[in-house]
Amino acid sequence: MPVDPVPMETCVQFVRGSQGWGWFYPRKFATTLNYSLTGADTGSKTFRDVPDIDGDRDKYDILTWDVQPGDCIVFHMKTLHGAPANPSLSLRRRVVSTRWVGDDAVLAERPWEVSPPITGGLTYGDKMACDTFPLIWKRD
Repeated sequence: MPVDPVPMETCVQFVRGSQGWGWFYPRKFATTLNYSLTGADTGSKTFRDVPDIDGDRDKYDILTWDVQPGDCIVFHMKTLHGAPANPSLSLRRRVVSTRWVGDDAVLAERPWEVSPPITGGLTYGDKMACDTFPLIWKRD
């Protein structure tokens, strides 16, 4: 959700349909490198490197928008997404980013360091609702 107007040229971009392509290793924003593996078990999931979207943009259906303060973009957590650099020295690109999960979600261990590295005092396998991750709404 933007705090400042964000033009399409510097807004977050999404690869349409990529949430259905399987699991990818997450990348660090600052370096675009994969997060370091910690040795944790990946369970039955097989993770792949993110394809070079920027190297062959015509191959993908990339979605992006001009957004204004108060607009909200909501997307599936597995959707490949990222934003180009903001080269402007005068236009800010401040946004509020939140993550939402169902009331049945549990804290899962990942084979890499997570960002942010916060567990809210939970143990892997615990339901996510706690003081750090409050339950906002519960279905009757």
